[in-house]
Formats: sequence, C-alpha cells, structure tokens
Amino acid sequence: MAKHAFLLLTSPETPGKFANPLTYARQLDEAGHQVAVYFDGAATYWFDGIEDHPEPAVRAYEDAKELGLIAGVCDHCATFKGVADAVEAEGFEIQGTEHAPDVAGLVDDGYELHIV
Repeated sequence: MAKHAFLLLTSPETPGKFANPLTYARQLDEAGHQVAVYFDGAATYWFDGIEDHPEPAVRAYEDAKELGLIAGVCDHCATFKGVADAVEAEGFEIQGTEHAPDVAGLVDDGYELHIV
C-alpha cells in the first residue's frame, strides 16, 4: 500500500475544500494505506471555534482525529495566527515556532503529498 500525506492549507471558511481531503484520508486509511494529515497555514484557524463550523466538516475532522490520521499542526502558523491554545485544547502539542511539516522528510519516507 502507498503512503499519503495531506497538507491542509485551506481556511475553514470553505468547508468543502476542508472536509473533502479529510474524507479522502479516511477512505485511504480504511483501504489500508498509510495516511498523515497536517494542518498548515490558514487551516490552523480550524481549531478556533470548531463547534461553529458546518457539521459535515466537523464530522470529517472528528473521524480523522478518532482514526489517528492527524499527524500534526504547524507550530509557526498556530502561534502566529493566535490559535495555539485552541490547538492544544484539541490535544495537539505546540512546541515553539518551527514551521512544519518537513515535506522533504515526508517525500524521503515515501509519502505522496496532497496539498489542499
């Protein structure tokens, strides 16, 4: 099976662009592929007021989180967008202000990148 890394950059104001990659990640995982989802850029705003986002997007997020598909949140983006506390409230650690993920490392590890 293949390895897939989804890099979410899309603002939660476009719920379809946000929910669809999470759904694809779940489908790939269910088919036996290795999947990692990273929140980067504007996607880190997702954590600020999760309950206020449209239900299909919330369900896609909750499914991905429950399956352990969310591999990380960009520390730099979460910190400088002022959402680090909300990210940590969801159970993800923010350590410093380094930009993540390491896309070169992901490619070296055999991941196909999907940037949305």
